Amino acid sequence: MKSPRIRVLLVDDHFMVRLGLVSAISRERDMEVVGEASTGAQALKMDQAMTPDVILMDGRLPDIHGVEVTRRIIAARPDARVLIVSIDETAEDVHRGMEAGAMGYLPKASERGEILRAIRTVAAGGQFLSAEFRRKLAERNVLVSLSNRELDVLKLVSQGKTNKAIAAELGMGDATVKTHLSHILWKLGAPDRTRAVTIAMERGLFRL
Repeated sequence: MKSPRIRVLLVDDHFMVRLGLVSAISRERDMEVVGEASTGAQALKMDQAMTPDVILMDGRLPDIHGVEVTRRIIAARPDARVLIVSIDETAEDVHRGMEAGAMGYLPKASERGEILRAIRTVAAGGQFLSAEFRRKLAERNVLVSLSNRELDVLKLVSQGKTNKAIAAELGMGDATVKTHLSHILWKLGAPDRTRAVTIAMERGLFRL
C-alpha cells in the first residue's frame, strides 16, 4: 500500500520564493504542496480549510508576523506542525518562533536538502533546529525548567507510554500531549523524546 504524501502549505509573500519551494517539493515522491498563501490572513484560512501536515511559514509577512500567525494556528489547531523559514536568525527570533509553537526553524539561506529533511522531521513529529540555532538558544539561556505538567508528561514518556496512553492517564487530549512534548523538546534542546528524557535525568529533573 502506498504511503500518503506529506501535505505542505507554503506561506511566503514572495512569488519567486514560493515557486522555488514548489519546484523543490514537487520533485519528492513523499510530499506535495497543497496550497500557497502570501499573507498571514490567507494562511490562517487555508490551514483551517486544508489541515496540512506541515506549514512552511515565512517569518516576515506583509500583514501579520509569521510568529504570530504560528501562534494563532497552534491555538486553533494544537496538532498543527509549523516550520518557520526566515531571514531573522538571532537567538531571540528562534526563541520566539519555538515559543509560539513551531516545531522547527530554518534560515532562508538553507539548502534544498536541509529544507526537505526539516519537512520530513517535523511531519514525523520531531523538532528540527540546526546545531547553530541550538547553540544560540543555549547561549541565550532559554532552556528553562519544565512545568509540573510537562514533567508529568515526560515521566510517562520515560516509562515507554504512547501519547494516547499519556493523554488517558493525565486526563487530556492527544493534541495537548503533543503540544506539551513540543514545548519540552525546545526547552531542553532535544531532537527527540528519548533524548529529552536523558537530558532531564542528567539535570536531575526526575529519576526513574
